[in-house]
Amino acid sequence: MEEGLLRWVEVDTDQLSANAASIVALVRPAGFMAMVKSNGYGHGLVIAARAAVDGGATWLGVYTPQEAFALRSAGLEVPILVAGWSPPSTYAELIARRVDVSVFDAHAVRALAATAAAPGVRTRVHVKVDTGLHRLGVLPAETSALAAALRAADARVEVTGIFTHFADPAGDLMFTREQHARFLDAVEELRQVAPGALLHTSGSASIGAHPSMHHDLVRVGIAFYGYPPVPLPASLRPAMNVFGRVAQLRTVPDGESVGYGRTWRAGGSRRIATVTIGYGQGLPRSLANRGQVAIRGVRCPIVGMVSMDQVTVDVTDADAVKVNDVAMFIGERHGVRLGADEVAALTGTLPHEVLCGIAAWIPRLPGSTPAALP
Repeated sequence: MEEGLLRWVEVDTDQLSANAASIVALVRPAGFMAMVKSNGYGHGLVIAARAAVDGGATWLGVYTPQEAFALRSAGLEVPILVAGWSPPSTYAELIARRVDVSVFDAHAVRALAATAAAPGVRTRVHVKVDTGLHRLGVLPAETSALAAALRAADARVEVTGIFTHFADPAGDLMFTREQHARFLDAVEELRQVAPGALLHTSGSASIGAHPSMHHDLVRVGIAFYGYPPVPLPASLRPAMNVFGRVAQLRTVPDGESVGYGRTWRAGGSRRIATVTIGYGQGLPRSLANRGQVAIRGVRCPIVGMVSMDQVTVDVTDADAVKVNDVAMFIGERHGVRLGADEVAALTGTLPHEVLCGIAAWIPRLPGSTPAALP
């Protein structure tokens, strides 16, 4: 299927499902909500969601209503939570498509109740409590007002969850405990209107660092994709592989430069390959003269500046490289592993950003059998 493509992404769905199963076993009896926002962390929204459910995830988490609608349109019927903000214009469709909505204030509760005013219609919400991240959520001091709005909404709004988000669970343990205590205080007040609500606080870092805080559900993102931010007693491996092709080969004489700005010069005669992936597809420009791609099982250094749609690499030490050969930017093939974590370390960011940075329009090819690469 990759024949004729200049660049593509292969996603090992069996590995993703195995990662999900490992997380399910690790956090049991808590349930597992797989976070598939931002195009499934670059793996493909529907591809990641189906693999997660196949591995035992009982919930899916997204950031936008549009992501939730796409999952429903793809036939996924498990519970879905929009963990971000939902504009009021999306409320009617969210209710109709049985998507859980995050609420942060009394105004949203009243608007949802008004939207669900028809007999027998109700919306399911999760109350997010801001315990210290200070991004989204109801502040503890405003919990009473939100609880009053929920009480007034009566059966039109059902609270199915109460959650928070830790600021530094793998680093500041004391502050995480403080956040958790604030959360439990808010839960005590909200329980008056939501006695059966699921509690969830933990993500990829905290499922290992704070097992006592799993509660009813955990929301796991980057660990599900094989890059746990802290060591976990589970077998988790990356599943995403990003490829381009060798478009041309040339020999550059001693002293000649390659690329914009002439930032690299050949020290002796060097064989240079031009590969069909650049910063327009998600290969960071900051990898110029420091990153690598793999061709025929050999790590080949990036030389010169990274261009928008292509990159030049030194293949002098990779035997028999030819035009149309496959070049791997991220992945594992032929004994070579080039992980998003390695790229992140070189570029001063997180694997999350590297994975999400792969352009969404590049084809995602799901499957369990790696392509036969030369």
